[in-house]
Amino acid sequence: MRTTTKMRILTTFLSTLFLFSCHNKVAEKKTYNAQPDTFRQFLKKFTIIDLPFIFRYVDYIENFDLDKMVGIDPKSNDTLYIKADYLDGIKCFGILPDTSKFFSLIFFYPADNYYPMLATYNKYGILLDQTNLIVNGCGGDCGITYCSETGIVNKDLTIYCADSINYEYQCDSLGQPIPNSDIVLINSKIGTLTENGNLNLTDDKHEEIKTGDNN
Repeated sequence: MRTTTKMRILTTFLSTLFLFSCHNKVAEKKTYNAQPDTFRQFLKKFTIIDLPFIFRYVDYIENFDLDKMVGIDPKSNDTLYIKADYLDGIKCFGILPDTSKFFSLIFFYPADNYYPMLATYNKYGILLDQTNLIVNGCGGDCGITYCSETGIVNKDLTIYCADSINYEYQCDSLGQPIPNSDIVLINSKIGTLTENGNLNLTDDKHEEIKTGDNN
């Protein structure tokens, strides 16, 4: 009698455990499959682009039609996939040729001027890595006569970014031109997009090139 009772209790316990386990697996499956659906909708905002991708500040307005790019919607599921302090104004540009492990997306972020951002995601929309495709950008410092920002993603997935700034002169703390201070500053970084979707880039390299005398 006691053995039969124990067997009934054990059978009931195992049945309950089995049903609970099945319920959890179904819930996990629903959660697991829900994210790719929203990510798939997110990917539709981008168009497939050919490499190399070349961005240059001096002519980006002619080469990239920002008005035709789909913007990020801060009130939608887009927020699941964008890591930024401000979402307004971010443009979805292109998706690099597909790999078997991850997606590579290029956005344009707003600042004084729009600049490109490269981000990688696994197949389920988890952000793997991201980086600016410029270095420090162009500023409005005293004496600047020319500034160029360049960002390149090559066919072999190597990356080159550089800012080149030409100063006719530099200024002192009072905003006055410093004699014989003309210079070209080049800030650059290089790297690669790895087979696992990581972005391995060097630290910024800083070069100063004296251009001549200013009298």
